[in-house]
Amino acid sequence: MNTSHLPKLAAVVAFVTLAIAGCTSATPGAAAVLGDTRISETALTAQVQAVLSAQGKGLDTADAALTTQTLDRMVKSELVDMLATQAGIEITQGEIDAQMTEYDTQAGSRAEVEKIFLEQGIAPSQISGIIALNLQANAIGLQLAPNADTEAQGRAVVKAISVLSELLETEVSPRYGTWDAATLQVGPAPDDLSSPPAE
Repeated sequence: MNTSHLPKLAAVVAFVTLAIAGCTSATPGAAAVLGDTRISETALTAQVQAVLSAQGKGLDTADAALTTQTLDRMVKSELVDMLATQAGIEITQGEIDAQMTEYDTQAGSRAEVEKIFLEQGIAPSQISGIIALNLQANAIGLQLAPNADTEAQGRAVVKAISVLSELLETEVSPRYGTWDAATLQVGPAPDDLSSPPAE
């Protein structure tokens, strides 16, 4: 088995790191709100449970880190999908299948691919969505900076998604935390009551 490409495969979910500004007053019942788009707590729970099931854990297992990671990915996926739609970018099932086949070759088997993704908190049923997200991000980068290198294209994607996020006034429920632009991840909810205001 060729393992030289496994780090690349395992890191695919992190290819798109998006700075998303947000508040902490999301609509009740929603894990996140992006303009008119809601990510329901039910949808979040279903995604988390899919991972827990694939890991052989009980569906009621408390895993705050997995929940945060999953919500972070769901919001980023929504934003990337919106931008791709605006740019007229469509990813075909054939493109997804081709990328999956490449991963199978890199890892040596589909089971190994699924294991690698599961270690990243991604269930087998969610891999196609991650591949689509990655392909969308690549295509957006090519449109925004056609003559630039991959890193510059990535920065262009981050900037575009950040602008879109601000326009949509993206919000995350305080139950799950806040968007932290410094770490580009869902961070802990602010604890304004525990610290006196600065004088």
